[in-house]
Amino acid sequence: MKKIKIYLDYRCFPVWIYDDNEMLVKNDLPLELIGDKELDDVFVNIQNIYDGLFLDNSTEFNFIGFKSESDREEFLKMIEDAINLIKVKLDDTYIIENKIDI
Repeated sequence: MKKIKIYLDYRCFPVWIYDDNEMLVKNDLPLELIGDKELDDVFVNIQNIYDGLFLDNSTEFNFIGFKSESDREEFLKMIEDAINLIKVKLDDTYIIENKIDI
């Protein structure tokens, strides 16, 4: 069965699609959801927040993290809600895995 992994990587869309052989197909929404503005906006927002957790300039690249534990918890809740939304929209078409660890 095809699989979607929700995974955060700097400047990469957080939805990773794998085929039945665990080979990466693409890093985007699945074809069934291309054009779904609600989901796209949610995951773009998640990625923008994640990218903002890094200091990236011409001299250094460092993870600086959240300003508070409540900001971190709010972010994790946003991810959980996004995963639930994608599960509802895809039904049982894909296995959805949460691979986020922050």
